[in-house]
Amino acid sequence: MIGIVILNYENWQDTKRCIESIREHPPREEYRILLVDNASAAVPNYDLSAFLKEHQAVFIQNNRNLGYNGGNNRGIAKALEMGCDFILISNNDVCYLSGSIQKMRDTFKANAKAGIVGPKIVDVNGRVQSCNLCRKTGMKEKYLVRTRAHVIFRKSWQTYFGLDRGEDISFAVYAVLGCCFMMSAACAEKVTPLDEYPLLYEEELILGIQMEQAGFRTIYDPKAVVVHIHGASTRGCQAFSFAHNVRSEIYYCRQYLKAKNWQIYPLYGYRVLLYMLRCVKNRDFRKNWRCFRTLTKQELNKAKPGRDLERNIRK
Repeated sequence: MIGIVILNYENWQDTKRCIESIREHPPREEYRILLVDNASAAVPNYDLSAFLKEHQAVFIQNNRNLGYNGGNNRGIAKALEMGCDFILISNNDVCYLSGSIQKMRDTFKANAKAGIVGPKIVDVNGRVQSCNLCRKTGMKEKYLVRTRAHVIFRKSWQTYFGLDRGEDISFAVYAVLGCCFMMSAACAEKVTPLDEYPLLYEEELILGIQMEQAGFRTIYDPKAVVVHIHGASTRGCQAFSFAHNVRSEIYYCRQYLKAKNWQIYPLYGYRVLLYMLRCVKNRDFRKNWRCFRTLTKQELNKAKPGRDLERNIRK
């Protein structure tokens, strides 16, 4: 059985569309949908209970926002408890096309060591997103391919994202995008629970390291295609997202790369500059400047901010 974990926060309309796309294009195998809500304040404009009953979905309500990893951990644990052989992790702003779920499942049959399979991800206009990380993200990659320096180091950028391999070739990668991927139960038993310290971002980088340590492979399958309405889950809270992106990056560099302060400070300075540039045209960024600085500087100084401060950055 395939357990499909869908994480919702505020955006119930996208969640509805995601679940309906699964019903329209279901896998051949038995499946169950597990909807995890991260303590949304918003309420759906439809009868949620009736909708969940119609789709025979399991509903998990968190009493606070646990973030991406925390929310998915609850769904993964429930799927394992239900005896699911495979677990599909899905953002609610993903729509499934014909055969996409089953093709991910079938890829495991041809790859005995596969622990995760990721699909080809396209946007609403059909453009393929950079959905593969082909090597571990070290400090070198942080500076050369995950900043604007990638314009200069274009070859390194291309090989990092697998853009030199073609869109329609299946191959092993270091990690895939967290918005949509399928994991075997055997892999989930080894690499979960996922690290819940980052509220948002860097999840793929961390999971890639955990997969390597556990001895599982991650496979990109371009035959499985999904549509990602990128950014829908964080629309309207851009400063909040940016702040947690920077906070998580500092945590990743220090915790998983064992980077020293002198290695992190220039990268942090670059992110601060990007934030300030966004302040010029974006009121949300201007309004939350102090919260951004407090949140990220505390992380830089190895202090762990409380949950109240984390959520002060609002639209």
